[in-house]
Amino acid sequence: MGNLDITLDTDKQYYPVFRKILEYLEGGMTIAPTNIPSTTLELYEGQAMHKNASTSGLYNPVKTMTLKRTLGTSACVTIYVYSANIPGVPGQNFKAGEWVMIDSRGSAATIASITIGTKTSGVGTDIIYFTAGGGGLNATAITGTKLQQADNDVTTAAAPLYTANCLLAQNVRVRKDDGTTLNNLIGGAVIRGTVNESRMPFSAPTEAVKTPLTDRIRFV
Repeated sequence: MGNLDITLDTDKQYYPVFRKILEYLEGGMTIAPTNIPSTTLELYEGQAMHKNASTSGLYNPVKTMTLKRTLGTSACVTIYVYSANIPGVPGQNFKAGEWVMIDSRGSAATIASITIGTKTSGVGTDIIYFTAGGGGLNATAITGTKLQQADNDVTTAAAPLYTANCLLAQNVRVRKDDGTTLNNLIGGAVIRGTVNESRMPFSAPTEAVKTPLTDRIRFV
């Protein structure tokens, strides 16, 4: 019986434009543990990370949280947020003294203290108290609204302190069970894919092509 393999010998081979859809950042990253709360033992896969502008290879967690109760009034000094110490469930890694703002809004407030709620099967509710003298958080929001760490405590024109450059690729232990902080934390980083610009069918001017795609595609 003869060979039944069918070989296509009339098509053409092309160099690929799309090299990777998602990829790991070469060399990974070193995680800064100093601004992670002492109660946090582990950072979980998918944590958004920000590249430190002053120290090469060092990354800070992008701190976020999700409202568990609606904010019915402005100048709110108490909010309830989702809390968890297991992967796949929203939690929070904020510390007292840090600033918080609602996603895409300009008002921020200073955290005076945090009450860590009792957790059932790793899930619970944390209570965030803001400094009353600063007017609290001057914005209303519904349950499920996302909040983020702000760059200042202002009533208008606040901006996120950190913006994400990548996502943590795996769970990383931050502290031992006895609270001892671990140093030289190394983690993998997932970033957006890469395009081989030289293989694109047309040129890629910065204004028309690259700038609009900068947050989505890396050009090499």
